[in-house]
Amino acid sequence: MIMRPSDDRRDKNKEIVMRRTLIPLALAAWLAASVASAQLSQTYKEWPDGPAGFLLIETERKAYSQVKTDAEAQAFIDLFWARRDPDLNTVQNELKLDFDMRVAAADTQFSTEKVKGCMSDRGKVVILMGRPLGAQNLPPGADEAEGNRPGFIERGGIWIWLYTKDGKPATKKSDEILFVFSETKAGAGDFPLDRADRRNMQPLKILAAKPEQLILNPKLTEAPQMGLLPGTKAATSSQQAVFDLQPRPWPDGAAVMTSSGIMSETQHPIWLYVQLPDAVPFATHSVGRVRKAEGGDVVGSFASPVLPMSVPGARGYEFSLPVEAGTWKVDLALFSDSGPIAVTTADVQNDPAPAEGPYISPIYWGPDFRQAAQARLGDPFHLGAMQLIPRPDNKYKEEENIAYGAYVVRPSLDGQQQPQVELQMVLYSGGKKQDEQPFQVVTGAKVFGDFWVYGQVLPLSGFRRGVDFELEVTLRDSKTGVKRTQKIPFTVIKQEPAAPAAAPSAVPKG
Repeated sequence: MIMRPSDDRRDKNKEIVMRRTLIPLALAAWLAASVASAQLSQTYKEWPDGPAGFLLIETERKAYSQVKTDAEAQAFIDLFWARRDPDLNTVQNELKLDFDMRVAAADTQFSTEKVKGCMSDRGKVVILMGRPLGAQNLPPGADEAEGNRPGFIERGGIWIWLYTKDGKPATKKSDEILFVFSETKAGAGDFPLDRADRRNMQPLKILAAKPEQLILNPKLTEAPQMGLLPGTKAATSSQQAVFDLQPRPWPDGAAVMTSSGIMSETQHPIWLYVQLPDAVPFATHSVGRVRKAEGGDVVGSFASPVLPMSVPGARGYEFSLPVEAGTWKVDLALFSDSGPIAVTTADVQNDPAPAEGPYISPIYWGPDFRQAAQARLGDPFHLGAMQLIPRPDNKYKEEENIAYGAYVVRPSLDGQQQPQVELQMVLYSGGKKQDEQPFQVVTGAKVFGDFWVYGQVLPLSGFRRGVDFELEVTLRDSKTGVKRTQKIPFTVIKQEPAAPAAAPSAVPKG
């Protein structure tokens, strides 16, 4: 007699078989997922969980979870920032620069032993909303009587930050919103957003809607490859081959000057000035690139037409290259219609942008200022509506001046809302101090917002000719002590006396 298992036993046997089948399949799927995930380096794995994650919308977060390689992750991140770029015609992303500054400021101001400042609630609000228009700090228990926190539990101190719905100064009370942060206990220093406080109801909704609002280019499907200069395209590999020329063309008397420039609170581009003698043909177009000083990786390039400006005995060509702060090598080639006429490489360092407090730009100098009413902030060697023409050889005629100037951003202000900026000058010759003027308050001109410009002119008529001088100029914010010092070398050249005019020849009488 053959015994057959009951229906219940058959079902159990099937379940056992299925388990034996499914467990290896599930394990294989888990291993495959692990292998795919393992292809991402730690930096890319953690990226959505960092401060950039505050900007991610749900569809982007889901899409990033499907990314399998570092190359795919970097392409995603490039597109992520490009979709939020206020101006796709420039190589710099102004929103990304502001984001980086806010992250750095949050880490500095809000970090605790357990949480980095940029990942705290206060950090998230600063990253998404910017700096508050006003702030109030209350001691523990001070807010209990207001009735804003039902079921009040004794906590530590409170920070209340003031914003407006559109980021502009409030014209009425209803424009204002308040973010309320409460310590979990006195002295903890953590200050999370108090979800129990009624005042946070509207701000939390505004905060949740912010990531979607920051997407300015929603239809973009890939990050554009822009040239370093606005409105240009990146230089091709065949165009960049000019930098491999040996020997490189470089005319006698040609010169280069570089400096860290200023374009906004967050952008400090490289300013480049190239001067070619009159004997050299006009340059009609240029090819350039910027490389990291260490390693030589190219971070950006351009191909662009150029227009010369006339200076005594030469022509000048100016460039403003918007790259982040660092140490760089700038390759530049100038072409006439017949081919390359000047190829050079310059070593350059541009300043980082401080997150807060005064910033004084490098001090720029040359023989004089020219009116430049149409100038924009960021144009090379422009100070407000004035253009400064550099003098690379630092040689001047006695009837000329040395004009010098700088930008001051976010200067300390006095009671009349005037900047507290001072100037000191020291004159050297042969390494010895010849004269010194102590710090004196100087008056600047407001460009806009927190941007001020300062300029002075030094007449050269009283200086000895043929002697090498150095003018040491220091601008200082008198309240904070932030300062910038620049030594300006100059020589007043000896001019040969003009040959006497020849006497007119006698005309015979008729």
